[in-house]
Amino acid sequence: MTEQNGLHSKSNGDHKDEYLFNKNQLQSVFKEYSLKDPKLVDNIYDKKYLLRPLALSDFHHGFVDLLRQLTECGTITYNDYLKRFQQMKQCPNTYYVLVVEDVNSDQQIVGTATLVCEKKFIRQLGVRGRVEDVVVHDRCRGQQLGKLMVDLLTQFARDVCDCYKISLECKDHLVTFYQQFGYDHEDKQNFLCQRFKTLSTNQREAIE
Repeated sequence: MTEQNGLHSKSNGDHKDEYLFNKNQLQSVFKEYSLKDPKLVDNIYDKKYLLRPLALSDFHHGFVDLLRQLTECGTITYNDYLKRFQQMKQCPNTYYVLVVEDVNSDQQIVGTATLVCEKKFIRQLGVRGRVEDVVVHDRCRGQQLGKLMVDLLTQFARDVCDCYKISLECKDHLVTFYQQFGYDHEDKQNFLCQRFKTLSTNQREAIE
């Protein structure tokens, strides 16, 4: 096993450490961000947390359990996770799942946020970004990890993915939090939602 920029990579054909997207895409954003926050050195934050793309092995390091602190996930096996991971990876330049690994706690995933890039015909074949599924483990909150992930993904969407617009959805009490990154209500714009499927009683009991 070799180590590159704090990331472990295996050369024996084992794909457990396969990443959802190329980790090198993050380097320019890390470098620029470190100029305003010296706690970020390369891809290590505050000497405690490694920032990187989602990996296959993260299933075994609490990624899905972390998402359960945000919303319902149901029962997900490793094969389920593997299938969805590969489906997302087969859509290049679309899904960017950023994770925060606690380097002092057996590689536990303690933070994650997702940028989804939607390819359009409008705006001269433009790309529209959405930030979704932002969550920090309850034991690690208050350390600016949520701010870090949103800030990095916002900059990544603008500078690397060349998005003409980026948006997110949040609850009322989080509006102020996201406004500090330049997100705000747009005039004459409304977010409407229609849900088609909810978890069954058995599924709810399984995760409760």
